[in-house]
Amino acid sequence: MISAKDLRAVNEPVPVQVLNKEISNRINSISVADAVKYFAGVHVKDYGGIGGLKTVSVRSLGANHTGVSYDGFLLGDAQGGQTDLGKFSLDNIREISLYTGGNPEILSPARAFASASLLSLKTPDGIFEDKEKSDGTVQLKQGSFGYASPAASYRARINKKIQMSLGGFYEHAKGEYPFASYVGNGAKEKRNNSDIRAFRGEYNAGYKLNDSSIISFKTYYYHSKRGLPGAFVFYNTIATQRLNDENFFMQSSWRHKFNSKHSLLLRAKFSSDKSYYLDPSYPNSYGKLENDFRQQEIYFSTAYQYRVSKALAASVSSDYFNSRLRRTDIFAATFATPIRNSFLNNIAVQYRKKYFEAAGNLLYTVLREKVLTGNSAHDLHEPAGGFSFSIQPVKTLPLRLRGFYQYIFRAPTFNDLYYTNVGNTDLLPERAEQYDLGFTVHALSFNFIQSFEFTCDAYFNNVKDKILAVPRQNLFQWSEQNIGKVNIKGTDIAAHFLFKPAGNFRVTSDLSYSFQQALDISDKSSTLYKTQLPYTPKHSGSADISIDFKRFRLSWNILFSSYRYRSGDPIPENLVQGFSTDDLSLNWLFRKTESVNYKLIAEANNIFNTQYEIIKYYPMPLFNYRIGIIASFKK
Repeated sequence: MISAKDLRAVNEPVPVQVLNKEISNRINSISVADAVKYFAGVHVKDYGGIGGLKTVSVRSLGANHTGVSYDGFLLGDAQGGQTDLGKFSLDNIREISLYTGGNPEILSPARAFASASLLSLKTPDGIFEDKEKSDGTVQLKQGSFGYASPAASYRARINKKIQMSLGGFYEHAKGEYPFASYVGNGAKEKRNNSDIRAFRGEYNAGYKLNDSSIISFKTYYYHSKRGLPGAFVFYNTIATQRLNDENFFMQSSWRHKFNSKHSLLLRAKFSSDKSYYLDPSYPNSYGKLENDFRQQEIYFSTAYQYRVSKALAASVSSDYFNSRLRRTDIFAATFATPIRNSFLNNIAVQYRKKYFEAAGNLLYTVLREKVLTGNSAHDLHEPAGGFSFSIQPVKTLPLRLRGFYQYIFRAPTFNDLYYTNVGNTDLLPERAEQYDLGFTVHALSFNFIQSFEFTCDAYFNNVKDKILAVPRQNLFQWSEQNIGKVNIKGTDIAAHFLFKPAGNFRVTSDLSYSFQQALDISDKSSTLYKTQLPYTPKHSGSADISIDFKRFRLSWNILFSSYRYRSGDPIPENLVQGFSTDDLSLNWLFRKTESVNYKLIAEANNIFNTQYEIIKYYPMPLFNYRIGIIASFKK
């Protein structure tokens, strides 16, 4: 999805997809996970319901290969390595950007170069880009299945140098939605244990020493209690698992430009995450399964950029972070309690001209690990890096060619290494090579089109030492092993149309399509050899059309996916049917002045009442709706 005012998608040497606030208002989404479904090449694992877990995989590399940054700082999760994007609501997000294959901003922390893809979330972080003194928003949304969500935010310019912002969000839902039974005559059943109560608050401050020196600070808190809806198997609709999350972090950065050649970026962060999982029906001697984990991380980063000339720049960055994980439940006696010290050093070079751009980086990672109980994983010393280019061959044609190569890895997580009866401390990092070649087109004003943007990328990914859980003596005893090899071929296509106004009518449209062939080539003797990876459709895509008429906006959004298979042999019992869903939204700006705007919103989701699932036996909601009112002001 491309913004007409943002040409990163067509000018950058690596594939970039951008969803700004204007576009996100056109799609029926509650969380970041709902919004990124509209990006080409992205698959979101969604277990259903508002409270269900939602993780993202880009180009079939898996969620662990996607880094997620929040206002420039990577969200660390040494325990599982996957970020639940369902935690982040869209009400406070001003931009979502997905960079595949590299980070085009070379004055960045080394950690920003350490993932195959980078999903960047940006908020109104207290730094005004205009001369307003203050602004704010108050909103209330309600909808199906007991959904209610009030939110408010406020930004103020204290004086010429100091600015601040404060925001809060609350979400509540019963989540008991109907679905057609998988057995019998398809009678209606009701999803249970899909409730959620969540609160998020954050405070931002910015201190502008001068035009070339800015200090920023953010503190963030999130707390949720939710049920985890289970699989519907053999007439069983009952689920009792509960998950409580508590996330807190403080982060600060100083960006200083000494002169036209020298720039410095310093960052520091402290985070503390608590996760409590309870399965009161687990068949063991305790009659329950309980996981109570506490994770802490301390992070420091230094990045320096030197501009050799107007076109050529180089940077060096060094990061250090200390990650600790402890367990406090009744099963904690034999837990390893790991501590990981990570050192990342990166060198990047960038050359930019109007018709040609090239960039490259080299990353070296050192991980040193120790445990309080049992055996520790081996220290890790691993190089990585890549290069990219973009060229406009004919100056009179709005066509650019681009390509990149990247070698990247992801270290085993604490769960991979130390999870009770499953972890394997001898695991190697999971390594991936990415190759990409594509072209972009950006054209202005022809026939009835005001602007047109088109991107097309063909890619090949080669994954070695993929970390997979495999059974040992029986199906109840598993271990993590480096046995996986995967070849991934695909094509991502995206297009944006802005049509010329016709009277008071203004029409925009975004389209995306992805083809992915992700084959398991781990074992030639296996029945799974050269079969598609689980939950990877060969064909998927989205379409959005929006019509503006005076103060009204009507949007129609479509998501589709072809069939795919769950884990196991590709047999009918493991088939997950393809699906297509249609959503409608209507916005009415019923009052607009220089200082205050009031807007009503109405959303109808899955309007054709389609029964579908993303994960086998986890049914998604049928038709549902949301309505809301948003009041915004500025001075």
